[in-house]
Amino acid sequence: MLFMTMFQWEPGKTEEVMQMRTKETHHPGRKIVKEWVALETNLVFRLVEITDPAALLKASSGWSDLGYIEMHPVMESEEALKLLK
Repeated sequence: MLFMTMFQWEPGKTEEVMQMRTKETHHPGRKIVKEWVALETNLVFRLVEITDPAALLKASSGWSDLGYIEMHPVMESEEALKLLK
């Protein structure tokens, strides 16, 4: 299943976030498909593929003291339209 995660970190914590990101490890059951950084804010969008829901929670738990995380299950629009017909 695909999830779009959005992480917005607190102002002044950019250095901590960057250090943590460079040390981030792979979590079995979770694959980062693509990642984007919003240029005007402290916001990262990450599309992840999950085979084990616990992996998403484990990967996200270490970031909670630096900002706010939202997670949304998603699918490609074409696939959703086919399912809705």
